[in-house]
Amino acid sequence: MTKTVAIVEDNLAVCESVQRSLASSSDFTLAWMAHDLKQARAAMTRPTDILLLDLGLPDGRGTDLIKPLGRLRPVVVVFTLFGDETSVIDAIEAGVDGYVLKGADTAELLDALRAAAAGDSPISPAVAGFLLRRLRQRERQNKGNPMNELTPRERDVLETLARGHSYREAANILGMQTNTLAHHVKNLYPKLAATSRSEAVFNAVQQGLIKL
Repeated sequence: MTKTVAIVEDNLAVCESVQRSLASSSDFTLAWMAHDLKQARAAMTRPTDILLLDLGLPDGRGTDLIKPLGRLRPVVVVFTLFGDETSVIDAIEAGVDGYVLKGADTAELLDALRAAAAGDSPISPAVAGFLLRRLRQRERQNKGNPMNELTPRERDVLETLARGHSYREAANILGMQTNTLAHHVKNLYPKLAATSRSEAVFNAVQQGLIKL
């Protein structure tokens, strides 16, 4: 089934690039586009399946849109240049469902949107690497935590993503289908004592479960 995507982005060149990416796939259609928070709030009356959201907008932070959306909000995927610690953690705490950097090519972006539409949590390799580096830094502080153990395959998936590979590349390296890899990622959520995809990522950062 075709999914609708709304874009909140102030850079017109990026908007055009995303539009071309969506047009190249039969899986998605453009619902609407906004270039700042004011336009986005006005457009929210038109439903969409996925909200592709820039963080740095002329009149505020993109995450300011999330809370007012309520329980029936669309899947929210950040699409931004900001891969720093503060931006990533702030977005995760705000409740985003995925975090993709603007360096992603068309295939990576479309894969991320498909994963998000399927209920998974797409993360750019650079962001995954940052999160896993934080896991390593905090591991010694959290050795005694009674968290459920990750399976060797789940560790393989996370560590492969941390090496800079996309979902598709990681799946090829590990000899599995992309949807199987995404399923492994989704299975991590309850093991990380999370009630949402974004909370699962945040808890993984805090708990120190993986060695690189």
